[in-house]
Amino acid sequence: MQLKNTWEHRIFQSLNPNQSAVLLPSHWAGVFSGLFQENMWYELTKTQSSGADYDEMNIFVSSNTPHHNVHEIARGKEANYINELEEMVEKRTKELSTLIRHLSTPVMPVMQGIIAIPLIGKFNDERFEDLLQKGLKEFSERRASFLLLDLTGISEFDSFIIFRLQGLVKAIELIGGECVLVGINPSLSMQIINSGVDIKHIQTFATLEQGIQYAIEALGYRIEKQVMHKE
Repeated sequence: MQLKNTWEHRIFQSLNPNQSAVLLPSHWAGVFSGLFQENMWYELTKTQSSGADYDEMNIFVSSNTPHHNVHEIARGKEANYINELEEMVEKRTKELSTLIRHLSTPVMPVMQGIIAIPLIGKFNDERFEDLLQKGLKEFSERRASFLLLDLTGISEFDSFIIFRLQGLVKAIELIGGECVLVGINPSLSMQIINSGVDIKHIQTFATLEQGIQYAIEALGYRIEKQVMHKE
């Protein structure tokens, strides 16, 4: 069957040129199905939308109805679209996870021998593993002696967090350093006590400033206020 510049083609083409190659033969398969009272479908061999002078198709008896075939085509396109969306979501999720890891565990050099890492938000196994690797790497490269872990940004403190922090504390101790927990407010201290985990061997302070002062004094330094003399 050959068709050229038919009214159906012009209508479908005006709506969306990319759809005419599917909608037009589907339309004729439906026409012939009604005419011959047989289930008909098509095989498209040439299309005007792809540059041919006319549309050419083979209409044949099919075990499937036009409605079934159109439904399968629609389902296939829907499945492809869903797969594309899932891939986009997965890609964006990975990008956001990487960004969160970089932003949530910044390493701040305080002075020679002292670095600090603020813990922000909720931590799972993946974030703790990233914290462990990043903390050990920065601690070794900077040849630090003290790592201050600022817990001010931690909203919930449970036995899981304490257990993972103990792992970092022990790892730092094995390479000759010391971990200090700072930012322990009254609410956080009660959560630690209620968890039943013993952290008496870890130095803790209410503020980052107190932790820094402890580390500075332990390194043998002393902070003095300089008196400015007026001339």
